[in-house]
Amino acid sequence: MTSLQDSDPIIRDYMIKHSLPQIYKALLAGLCISCPEDPLHFIEEKILSILEDHDFEICWHTFIDKDKQISSLAGGIVYDIFGNPEDSLCLSDLLEKAYSCYRTSLTKTCFTGWKSYISKKKLKAARLLERMEDAKKYRKQRRIKLAFIKWTAWVQFRKQRQNDAVRKLQKVQESVHCRNIITAWRHVVQDAKRAKEYFKRLERDIQESQNSERPQGDGQDKLSLLPNKLSLKIFQCLGVRELLKCAQVCRSWKAIAQISSLWTEIDFSPEASWITDQTVERLLRVHRVYVISVNLCGCTLVQESSFRRISKFTLISLKNSYFFDVIKNMIRIACVFFFFVKGQCRNLQELDLSECPHLNDENMKMILEGCHSFLHLNLAFTHITNASIRVLSRCCLTLRSLSLAYCTSFSDKGLQYLITGKGCQRLTYLDLSGCSQISVNGFTYVAEACSSLQQIVLDDLHTLTDICVQVLMSKCRVLTVISLLDSPYISDVAFKTMADVISLTKIQIEGNNRMTDSSLKALCRSSLKLSEVQMSDCTRITDASLKSLGSLTKLCNLNISGCIKVTDMGIHYITEGASAVELRELDLSYCPKLTDLSLKRITQKCSKLSHLSVCFCENLTDNGFECLDNCASLISLDITGCKIHDKGLAALGTNHSLRKLTATECVFITDNGIKMFCRQCQRLELLDVCQCVCLSDRAIKALSFFCRTIATVRIAGCPKMTDTAVKYLTRVGHFLRELDVSGCPLLTDRTPSFLLCSCPQLRSISMLYCKNISKQVALKLQHRVQHWKHSNDSLD
Repeated sequence: MTSLQDSDPIIRDYMIKHSLPQIYKALLAGLCISCPEDPLHFIEEKILSILEDHDFEICWHTFIDKDKQISSLAGGIVYDIFGNPEDSLCLSDLLEKAYSCYRTSLTKTCFTGWKSYISKKKLKAARLLERMEDAKKYRKQRRIKLAFIKWTAWVQFRKQRQNDAVRKLQKVQESVHCRNIITAWRHVVQDAKRAKEYFKRLERDIQESQNSERPQGDGQDKLSLLPNKLSLKIFQCLGVRELLKCAQVCRSWKAIAQISSLWTEIDFSPEASWITDQTVERLLRVHRVYVISVNLCGCTLVQESSFRRISKFTLISLKNSYFFDVIKNMIRIACVFFFFVKGQCRNLQELDLSECPHLNDENMKMILEGCHSFLHLNLAFTHITNASIRVLSRCCLTLRSLSLAYCTSFSDKGLQYLITGKGCQRLTYLDLSGCSQISVNGFTYVAEACSSLQQIVLDDLHTLTDICVQVLMSKCRVLTVISLLDSPYISDVAFKTMADVISLTKIQIEGNNRMTDSSLKALCRSSLKLSEVQMSDCTRITDASLKSLGSLTKLCNLNISGCIKVTDMGIHYITEGASAVELRELDLSYCPKLTDLSLKRITQKCSKLSHLSVCFCENLTDNGFECLDNCASLISLDITGCKIHDKGLAALGTNHSLRKLTATECVFITDNGIKMFCRQCQRLELLDVCQCVCLSDRAIKALSFFCRTIATVRIAGCPKMTDTAVKYLTRVGHFLRELDVSGCPLLTDRTPSFLLCSCPQLRSISMLYCKNISKQVALKLQHRVQHWKHSNDSLD
């Protein structure tokens, strides 16, 4: 069959209308592929099937069986015979289609050109408008600049005139001030000359007494033969009680004991058990001109008269003062001038009244109204109320440090006074530990009044929440040190607020189960100068936190005791970080997952480590402790509760830099281990082997023989110790200052006798649960030491 393009249009339309080309193709393709035996019967059968189904779709392969494959060659033959269906289109249709395509393309080209022209025209107009706006803005700024230049010149001229006027007024004021100072100075010089003549006469008398031909034991001592500077250095090592006793020995000792430089800082706290109002009042009355610091911490016998004496530092006669010492010190001279001009002495800068049970609001009012130069004030554990804080806000204009720890009698209203008054505005240190009565409003008042705080302590505050911390951080933007010990309700919200606002150098956290690794990561990212970090008993802290800490460059003190999820990998991050070389103190107590590998890494990387604590790290063995002999900078080591044996203890002894060893509850240590340790570590100063039940007198014998400079020995809970052990210690009693023999039932009354005879430097003794030491004999030691404990109860 030839192509239909050149045929008669009527015939072509008829054939296309009745799909005759498709029927012919389908029948011919079926015959060619199927090859039936009776072709006519095949054609008749297929035509009938088309007639029966009018919706039958006809293609050239319709009558080909599905199981028979037809090659592309057969399809090509069919197309060659019948031609392509597209070829059946009329030439006029093709021309019409081509013309339509050309017209569409031409229209599209014209529209695109017109669109491009309009866009360029709009862009040009926009640029012109923008340039006009820039020109107007430039002209306006230039006019403002010219006006500002003229205004600046006028302001400088006015300031110059003001400065000239101020200089003239200052010159007049200085001349008046100098006249007053010179007048006061003349009076001071006259009294100083009289005092100097008095001391010259006293020294002349002393020299005459020294040159007299009396025997050495007849009232003359070697201390009087020393130069005054050396004698003064010796007396500076004495406390208040010793100075008062020395003043009663002779005239020369009294003259030395009354030198003003010995009484600038008076510390009554070591003598709290006997110091009384009369003693405090007498000392302050005599030496009040020179006193800068007074410490009355824990002085339970001190009452209102002493507080009144602190508040009333009035003028005294110069005939009994030693102003030639004051004249040698230029700072004191300025204070004396102020003393003369105002009629009062305001030199007191530091006052510690913590744990004074008789302190009340009336006493505080007298003290604060009489002394306006306080820099440091400690009122911890007192019963002050809102009235005292109100006086603080009014009078203490120069206060820098304030402690209200565990003062539970004031409320938020007292803190509100800090906003209204001018005092306490320059505080840089504030301690509110244990003040659980403070609410969010109280912290709001603190933040508004003390925005210059640099250090804040919020320990033991179980009511402290994230909102309280956020309120503080909103105003206190210069905080560098914060302590949150035992504050369990602080979460990541508070710590992330800190990280967003402040940059810390020291942070202390303890007993917090809500803090996670994300908090510490944020803090390390914002506080690159962190040097001290304490995260004890924070159970959710993992190795990820230590990885963040390892990136710090100035970390020197790290405490992660009680962080039970920390493993050797966390220590690896620390030792491989930038802070490993700077680390000085490291506390890994109660971290049960640490092994000997951690100790090995610490020894290799932490070259400046001086203090290490691994208490109750159960997986540490002797192999790990043997690595510590290479840590040349290690001074103090705490291995309480570790499973160390004599072998590991002997290896620790090879570290000659070790000065302090705490081995409490190390039950596997024996006398041989102590002997091998002390033989090599002969410069030991502290040994704590409490609850080491295997130790006996032989261990103390080795300690006293090899370690001649031992100063602190604790053998509490060692049931095998006898009086012989204490007798061995008396061999080094010249340096022994602290001894704990509690829970040693074999000790008798001979122990206190040994200590009385051979331990002149002993300052602390604990003899609890020593049933064979009588109360009468133990009391003989009480007046010789500062800290004394005794009981003859049985541990049973």
